[in-house]
Amino acid sequence: MPSHPAARLPTIDTPPAIPTLPPTLRSVEHAVPAADEAASQPRFELFEHLGSNRATVEAFISQCFAESFGSRIEAFMPRLFSVRNEAGVLCGAFGLRSASRNLFLEQYLDAPIEKVIAARAGKRIERHVIVEVGHFSGSFPGAARAMIGLLTARLHQEGYEWVVFTGTTGLRNAFCRLGLFPIDIQAATADRIPADERAAWGRYYDHAPRVLVGNVQAGYRAMRLPAPPRCCLAGEPA
Repeated sequence: MPSHPAARLPTIDTPPAIPTLPPTLRSVEHAVPAADEAASQPRFELFEHLGSNRATVEAFISQCFAESFGSRIEAFMPRLFSVRNEAGVLCGAFGLRSASRNLFLEQYLDAPIEKVIAARAGKRIERHVIVEVGHFSGSFPGAARAMIGLLTARLHQEGYEWVVFTGTTGLRNAFCRLGLFPIDIQAATADRIPADERAAWGRYYDHAPRVLVGNVQAGYRAMRLPAPPRCCLAGEPA
């Protein structure tokens, strides 16, 4: 975790009932973008899941990646978040990992992530201001855009400066549609991960994932978010 304090809300002891997973899920990295939404957008909220509350989110992510890529996701990010609509229905999920520990995507790189970003930014970058996002998953084609807005606000709120992730064409397009253009570092190729782990990823690497980097503050300004949306730990909305 970063050395600076992160704004968080108290844990709520009694979480709401979690609805049954919808029958059709997909990784939002593979989602076909939806048509232009109406001016009146649905509202979504972000929840962090701890302990036993992670199980449903892990199942959601696993099912999304299985249906999209034939992947078997067996290891999850240290922090998991769900995105829910006003009715409390689980619509999306993603995970976070601070660069205070080794990042999964550093397997694709020839240098530590802080060196890679520093080469592009032209200044020294400390690892504690970098965060990796993974396991973007959603239950409808436009889920990525809802999650990106909430994610950007959350990272800004926690004081991170740089966000890194791997994204297939579908996820990259979702960022572009929001006016966000992450820096393309390089291809994320299957030959960089251990041979005994490749089969578990199914068809994921057929969708041309790439390592991407974004500046959190620049993204926050670009989306013109006046204040972070409500973020809660798993439980009833604050």
